[in-house]
Amino acid sequence: MNYFGLFFSFMMPGIILGGMGAIALHQEAQRRAKGKQRVRRAAVPAQRKMQPLSDRTKLYVHDMNAAA
Repeated sequence: MNYFGLFFSFMMPGIILGGMGAIALHQEAQRRAKGKQRVRRAAVPAQRKMQPLSDRTKLYVHDMNAAA
């Protein structure tokens, strides 16, 4: 029996395709995790908008004389 031919015609393509599939699954999991982080970060500024007006005016200086 030709084991050399069996190895290169069945096992090697299986290893390559399996590795490519594993990489694709890993990348998809990372993409979903980043999407969830983006949603969490987008929710944080909505909470910051609820701060009293005096706290927000410290962040934005429209008049340099008022900032001094």
